[in-house]
Amino acid sequence: MTETDLIERCRNGEVAAYKELYERYHQPMLRVALRMLHHQQDAEDAVQISFVRLYKGLKAFRFQSTFSTYLFRIVCRVCFDLLRQRKQRPECTAELSAMPEQSDVVMKLSLEEAIKSLPDRMRLCFVLYAIEGFKQDDIARVMDITTGGVKSTLFQARVRLRQQLDEDLWKKNV
Repeated sequence: MTETDLIERCRNGEVAAYKELYERYHQPMLRVALRMLHHQQDAEDAVQISFVRLYKGLKAFRFQSTFSTYLFRIVCRVCFDLLRQRKQRPECTAELSAMPEQSDVVMKLSLEEAIKSLPDRMRLCFVLYAIEGFKQDDIARVMDITTGGVKSTLFQARVRLRQQLDEDLWKKNV
């Protein structure tokens, strides 16, 4: 079944179609929300709020962009709303996958901390591109900026991450 068919079935009130959309997009949305909010419960709340907003506003979707762009735009806005409301309460480290070697653990934790230190919009842009694999044009639509703005933001994010990781490495070797 195509995504367009699913959306039309959802618009007609078919719960099974809405459940299928949820199953397709829940995990990718949760990963983005977790990297933005740094707290499992907040990320789960953001995904749930996003699906409620989707349910209420699905009739407004006009197929002018891909559905995933539309959906990720919703979750990004919800994350920014939660960040504003909660003034970034103390953060919890994002849950990491099982890692075999100690040096890999240290590197992955350093990278996670460096990503967390990025400003919100820069972090969102970097996560969508480098971790979730979005194309720059799609990120531009999700974030409502130009493709050039995405490229510039990604460049700045890489520079900051490189500086942060170099500082961390230097501190560990001293």
